Amino acid sequence: MAAVLAAAPLAGAQVPPDGGLAPPPRMDSAEAATTTAAASTSPNAGSAACTVTIDPASRTSVSNAYFGVFLPQSLAAIGWTGTITPCAAGTTTAAYLAATIERVNFYRALAGLPGTVALMDATAVQGAQEAALMFAANGQISHSPPDGWLCHTAAGAGAAGASNIALGLAGPDAMVAYMDDYGSGNGMVGHRRWILYPPQAQMASGSIDGSASWPSNALRVIGGFGNRPATPGGVAWPPAGYVPWQLLPGLSNRWSFSWPGANFAQATVTMTRDGQALGSVGYEPLANDIGYADNTLVWLPQGMNYGQPARDTVYRVTINGASGNGIPASLSYQVVVFHPDGPPETLFGNGFDG
Repeated sequence: MAAVLAAAPLAGAQVPPDGGLAPPPRMDSAEAATTTAAASTSPNAGSAACTVTIDPASRTSVSNAYFGVFLPQSLAAIGWTGTITPCAAGTTTAAYLAATIERVNFYRALAGLPGTVALMDATAVQGAQEAALMFAANGQISHSPPDGWLCHTAAGAGAAGASNIALGLAGPDAMVAYMDDYGSGNGMVGHRRWILYPPQAQMASGSIDGSASWPSNALRVIGGFGNRPATPGGVAWPPAGYVPWQLLPGLSNRWSFSWPGANFAQATVTMTRDGQALGSVGYEPLANDIGYADNTLVWLPQGMNYGQPARDTVYRVTINGASGNGIPASLSYQVVVFHPDGPPETLFGNGFDG
């Protein structure tokens, strides 16, 4: 079993031969009508511990969060109590479950969103756990697991259809894979889009360790929406501001920008690195207005180096030609890629433009 994300501190991460990620879950219009404000008024106890606050424009804030929040999340013990034979979904430790949701909040806070996603109630967590058990028991993943699968339950199947799902990764490490969003079926970066969907208020997660089969995860991302926070600059990944190089999408090379209701059919992207133009970018096919959270443009920069930078590196992204729902016809933002152990450098005077 090989390590999956060499650029990230995931020594225990493993991935099966099929790559480990299914395409993302899709929400149809009927679901949208019933789940837009479906977050429970009684989130799981202890959810406040999952909250993360980061100032993306502050190198110190991002570096401190990387060392003080992100890295410790992978050290949480899974403590899985279940079995595959006989089928018993069991539980993980409360600390492991909290670390998983906290990693979601780390990514959201770094992207300029509220890092306040709470844990859904115990019923939702149990459903996600049963979905993860099915994946581990059958050695495959599906948003529509058939009745004949080992360890099949109705609750697990329901959770599978509303979740980001992974085989070969569990808990916080699975969140890294969802954000990179590699794989031939993931050009729309739907896993990332759901994690960074601004109205997210609650999620549930279920994980199985690798003691008897592949590790697995189900992160419920549909059904816990709240009110939409303000996102005047859209939502980008990698985001505007300071970004540790370890968090870049090195496997997929997919950069993205989301804006609700935007039309990206005529949009183009140009990029510079430290003021020098990069080559023409490639584009993934658009997959908008069909149930993958906010409308999103996905591009593949040319000439990227996802290794450790010798110094803070400034990428300027400019998007022209988008239209609809208030998106500017031209917008730009800066991504400062840095090594958290490196010395600070002053790169901005009055913040970021966009």
